[in-house]
Amino acid sequence: MSALDVTFVTADRTVWSGQAAQVVVPAVDGSMGILPQMQPTLAILGTGTVRIIDQDGHVDQLAVDGGFVSVDSDVVTIGVDDATSIEAQDSRF
Repeated sequence: MSALDVTFVTADRTVWSGQAAQVVVPAVDGSMGILPQMQPTLAILGTGTVRIIDQDGHVDQLAVDGGFVSVDSDVVTIGVDDATSIEAQDSRF
């Protein structure tokens, strides 16, 4: 199974780094799901929740207010000014 290599950073720290099965971000024009083998994409983020779903189905949720996401060759980079952890949960999809 393919995986995404995710790096999620703020201005002063790395928030999350590792492999994920799926990432969902709050793009300014709506929620955007990112899966392996997605076309290269660059999007501006709005206010909302970034969800990172790892290979085991564990979900990390972080609140953001703006930033960007870049996707290229299964490498996902998320850059924001600040991120606040919401809660961890288990998701089976």
